[in-house]
Amino acid sequence: MFCYQCEMSMSGGCGIGGQHVGTCGKDENLARLQDIMIFGLKGLSAYREHLNELKPEMTKNVDDVISETLYFTLTNVNFNFDEHIAQLMRVGRAGVEVMNLLGDAHVEKFGIPKPITVSQNSASGKAILVSGHNLFMLEKLLEATNGKNINIYTHSEMLPAHGYPQLKKYSHLKGNIGEAWFDQTKLFQSWNGTIIVNTNCIVPPKKSANYLDRLYTYKIVGVEGAKKIDNENFNEIIEQTLSLPDVDFISDEVLQTGHNYRTVLSMAGEIIDALNSKKIRQFFVVAGCDAPGKGGEYYREFVQQLPNDCIVITSSCGKFRFNDLDLGNIPDTNIPRYLDLGQCNDSNGAIQIAVALANALNKNINELPISIVLSWMEQKAVIILLALFSLGIKNIYLGPKAPQFLNEDITNFIVQQFNLHLTSTAKEDLEKLLIK
Repeated sequence: MFCYQCEMSMSGGCGIGGQHVGTCGKDENLARLQDIMIFGLKGLSAYREHLNELKPEMTKNVDDVISETLYFTLTNVNFNFDEHIAQLMRVGRAGVEVMNLLGDAHVEKFGIPKPITVSQNSASGKAILVSGHNLFMLEKLLEATNGKNINIYTHSEMLPAHGYPQLKKYSHLKGNIGEAWFDQTKLFQSWNGTIIVNTNCIVPPKKSANYLDRLYTYKIVGVEGAKKIDNENFNEIIEQTLSLPDVDFISDEVLQTGHNYRTVLSMAGEIIDALNSKKIRQFFVVAGCDAPGKGGEYYREFVQQLPNDCIVITSSCGKFRFNDLDLGNIPDTNIPRYLDLGQCNDSNGAIQIAVALANALNKNINELPISIVLSWMEQKAVIILLALFSLGIKNIYLGPKAPQFLNEDITNFIVQQFNLHLTSTAKEDLEKLLIK
């Protein structure tokens, strides 16, 4: 094998297990820190792309960080450990900025989300299923299909779309189908209609997949054998959708979404009163990217074991491990115990809520009765974690397993600086975290 970064044979010690470790004069710690930067840039670039569709004039600072960090990681320009950490924090701060800007842009265009009950796994008629994150594309699709007797359904991270007034006003935006991104293969096989995947989090289908001829991708998303939607032209998918049999999914399940932080903060007075009167004991941010496997059941078990005086704040696709649970309200209040802030890019909402609480209670964020338990996958989860670190957030629990780019030295540094914990069991961690 040959490494195009340092122009030397990988058999000479350039790579370890396929990872670019110890190359170009960089020791293993520096190489792994640069791996984290690249993962962070992947997530940062995804959010930047969404922002660019809505507010292209607002991406300059984020673009500069992306360019500088690529220069930092792809050339022999820096061999200083502390400066690697400083660059990671700069990537994290850019993550904070892009999530805040994207959230503002979504609200400006689509309105402030409102809490809503969404039908789950119930569908009928001629239908298009949309998977991904791109709300801009969804609006264009809703406009193009309006009055054409086609129903639109969301999948995975598109679920929060139902809370936005300017999207919900389309009566043919009907409900949500399926769960987190990795159920695509099984779900798409049973879906009779057409399908659009508009961002990352796509499971590459086999060439023999029975849905490949009904699968469409948007912009840079690509799948061998799928059709491409260019320039918001939906004519082909509309024509094919109308030619296909009706979909027929029957279920009485429902999900809750639409608890944007702005909506939550409108209840600030009641929340502060409930905290002061001990009706609310603690907030738990249980969020992140889900991954296949039994390890993710930790998060369901964790939420199930929470006392009824605790509130769950969530975002991202990790919530599909537990968002079917009916947690009700904090006793003797109108405050929901389950608050879905939205997509992974809406994770900044948890910080906005924490800042408001800290100001109201005259406390430091890390002194608040808020505990953070995250599920890690990659890319967007990494930029969110870096964003939290850049804000000085500590005492985060991370699982269900440690990221592969961590080693003992880097783990020890993060634990020392940010008091990061790796998850154990739901029962053991809750025992440690729950305020007595």
